[in-house]
Amino acid sequence: MLQFHDQESKQTMKIPLHLKIRRNFNSLFNSLLAKIFPPKAQTELLDIKNIKTIALIRPNYRIGNIIFLTPLINEIHEQNPDIKIDLFIGSQSVGKVVQPMPNVDQIIDISRKLLINPIKLFHFIKNARAKKYDLCINISSRSLSSQIVTLFINSKYTLSFEDEKSWVPITHKVPHRWLFSHASLQPLEILDGFGISNYKHPLELDIKLTQEEIKTGEQTLQTLLQNNNVTDTQKIIAIFRNARFDKKIEDIWWEHLIAQMKQLKSNITVIDILSPDIPTKLNDDVIEYSNKNLRELGAFFRACNAYISADTGPLHLAAASQATSIGLFNHTIIAAYGTLGEHNLNIDINDFSLEEIAQQIIKHIYPES
Repeated sequence: MLQFHDQESKQTMKIPLHLKIRRNFNSLFNSLLAKIFPPKAQTELLDIKNIKTIALIRPNYRIGNIIFLTPLINEIHEQNPDIKIDLFIGSQSVGKVVQPMPNVDQIIDISRKLLINPIKLFHFIKNARAKKYDLCINISSRSLSSQIVTLFINSKYTLSFEDEKSWVPITHKVPHRWLFSHASLQPLEILDGFGISNYKHPLELDIKLTQEEIKTGEQTLQTLLQNNNVTDTQKIIAIFRNARFDKKIEDIWWEHLIAQMKQLKSNITVIDILSPDIPTKLNDDVIEYSNKNLRELGAFFRACNAYISADTGPLHLAAASQATSIGLFNHTIIAAYGTLGEHNLNIDINDFSLEEIAQQIIKHIYPES
């Protein structure tokens, strides 16, 4: 029996030293400023019916973290369809995955080099102050970069979570009740500032693919299969082998997993999703595919019968595209970062043999078996 992981191998994900240093510095700096400039906020509730424009602050560069904004974005739209949201995030290219959503207006990217380039910083501040928003929402209350950006926004109201390391001036704050364990649902509690606790939108990730995008994804898949002379197949499975740090699973493990699945169901076609970090396909038994357009990639995942990867941005992109998504977890917590949705599956690969993992996947993909 092949056994690549067991319970004794569980460990905390290793974080690079430079990230630890940066996080510790930001934490100490925030604590100092919070003592000097403790924020004071009003206690009365905001009226969401009177809000038309929102600046949502999340200066992050990761695909998953931006997609994790979609439950809040969609819920705001359900509560007031007239609201338009500008997203202040770390990368405009990543932001394109959510820009076509119905209530998203602009994506404003915040360059990593702003703080060391006074001219670019001046233009950013000037542009940020030029537009007057009804409300600025900072969901990362103890993030140094989030607080700095919030400081520059020209808004009538500013809403954030209560935090001992928060120092930026705000007009309204709400306590974090920690109702949800999943990281993408926790921002929904910011709506307590409006007195909203009954959510209208399903508690899931959703980038709101259009019917045209969905159709294009299906056509792209069919063309790929035809070009690779694939005609006799029962299920199409997309895999993505990359992940950050220790979350990445070794290639030999993937090869054995695919072999195990094909022993259970022979007519499976596996598509290996390539990226700049994964430039070549796993082996000759898989088909390769790549696409830098994240929405098109999500539609492609949706067209497949299933998508499988470790805990990484494309996993959450697949879930947000309403694809059947299977997450393989070895270091991060499923309750906080698992793929959301009843049609999806999360597996802690430390707890099962490789054969058992293959059985769970096949059973999920072939529920009729």
